[in-house]
Amino acid sequence: MRKTPRSTLLLSVLAVVLGTMAASAALVWRPGEGWTDEKGSDISASSSRDQLELAKELEKKGDLTGAYKAYKGLIRRWPLSFSAPEAQYKIGWLEEQQADFWRAFKSYQKMIEKYPSSSFYDQALEREFAIGNLYLAGEPQRLWKIPIGPSMEKTVEIFESIIKNAPYGKYATQSQFKIGLAYEKQKKFNEAVKAYNTIIDKYPGNDIVDDAQYQIGYAWMRASSEPDYDQSAAEKSIEAFQDFIVRYPTSEKVAAAKANIERLSGQRTQGSFNIAKFYEKQGNYKAAFIYYNEVVRQNPNSDQAKEAKDKIDALRPLVEGKAAAQKTAQTNPPSDGKLPQ
Repeated sequence: MRKTPRSTLLLSVLAVVLGTMAASAALVWRPGEGWTDEKGSDISASSSRDQLELAKELEKKGDLTGAYKAYKGLIRRWPLSFSAPEAQYKIGWLEEQQADFWRAFKSYQKMIEKYPSSSFYDQALEREFAIGNLYLAGEPQRLWKIPIGPSMEKTVEIFESIIKNAPYGKYATQSQFKIGLAYEKQKKFNEAVKAYNTIIDKYPGNDIVDDAQYQIGYAWMRASSEPDYDQSAAEKSIEAFQDFIVRYPTSEKVAAAKANIERLSGQRTQGSFNIAKFYEKQGNYKAAFIYYNEVVRQNPNSDQAKEAKDKIDALRPLVEGKAAAQKTAQTNPPSDGKLPQ
């Protein structure tokens, strides 16, 4: 008698056990949801309208689990019915009440994509915007319902979806602005500036344009304090704030923009001054001379500029003398053809 391999026997037993579990617990696998216990999902009526009323009644009585299953059942049995859009919206609403915000967003998005002509379209957009604000404020992403920290990637995805759903709708410009804020929180300042510039280019007449222009300066100002960014970030920030002041002279943020320019100018000048001193100590007088001149150009009335002018006068003979010597050596090379060291 041929023996059955042990591995095959184990697989057979496992299949029987899983089959029994699935039959008793009505486990169903759905992409994006995983295994769902459908036990009790026979909460149903004979028509989509009656099913909707049944779900509403269960919700009214406080049986949110039963209501959720009833709304889900309606979508499965009558996905194209008149009642389906409301049921899909309610699924997202109940998930939101359970603080399952990411799944709620996905449910609202499904409603928007499957039923774009529904009267619940605008309501779903509004709830997506509210969820996006929660994530922007620090709502953590969750793994098996365990919070594992905020996710600005999810925040950006939500607001990008809102813009895609309604490019010129009620929440489009605000969503675009908040994409910029999310990138700032990630210290992705280049992406943040692109997001704000999109507002200026795409929605030039919107009331939020002045905020976007100011935020460009603010994003570059933040970047200028990061070790991975060079001094050009400070230059860009100053230019953006100056542009803001010219475009919106009556804005309440003008005073803040001027204060930021003054702060950045001092920061930039001090940076150039420090570089000049470094090169001077290294004996690289030409580079030091250049950076001391940069200090004077950047902020001529600063204390650093006064000291830089003295340094320039002291270094000029050294720099000009060396330059003259090199020119003479090039014009009259020694007989052996080698330049002097």
